[in-house]
Amino acid sequence: MNEVETRPSNNPIAGKKRNPYTVWFVVLSFIAPVVLAYIVFFFVDVKSFVNHGEILNPIIHISDFGLRDDDGQPIPEAELTYKWRLISFLKKDCDEQCTTRLFDTRQIHASLGKDRHRVSRMFVHLEPADQALTRLIAEKHEKVIHVNGSAEHILEALGKNIHDDIGITHNEVYIMDPMGNVMMRFTQDQPDKDFLYDLKKLLKASQIG
Repeated sequence: MNEVETRPSNNPIAGKKRNPYTVWFVVLSFIAPVVLAYIVFFFVDVKSFVNHGEILNPIIHISDFGLRDDDGQPIPEAELTYKWRLISFLKKDCDEQCTTRLFDTRQIHASLGKDRHRVSRMFVHLEPADQALTRLIAEKHEKVIHVNGSAEHILEALGKNIHDDIGITHNEVYIMDPMGNVMMRFTQDQPDKDFLYDLKKLLKASQIG
């Protein structure tokens, strides 16, 4: 027998077999909390986790909206994610229904109590705001994140989720998770208590954000 083949190795690491699953364990450690949150929210104990909002199908990632800052530059994904978002789409003006819905989302956010810091509100301006809307935002919604987007581009990204006069210009509010997944929608006709119920359940089911 060849001497080289029978000689014991002086490198203790060389004799150890690498675990091919190590990389997958690392990946799953990041993905698992998100997956678990959706499973718990949508499938576990159906009676107590019934959702009132419409679940988007398919779920859309925020990067697909092509959002930009006031200088027309693309907003980095890292600045859009990391927290839950309540997303409202605004035209140049805001009528009574729009004003009421914006106030409702402000109250829903305030009602989250200790979890309020995990959620932020975001206005996507589809057009430059007129004077009245600018004043309303300055007086009543000063802590909201403001970005700009193209209605045509966003509607195209939402695809099959646009139906029956439900889209982005009828005072809908969308929920985005901290990973950037825009995954649920509420229309202006849905009661605030239902909106708040679903949002609290999502935050309770997930520890991310």
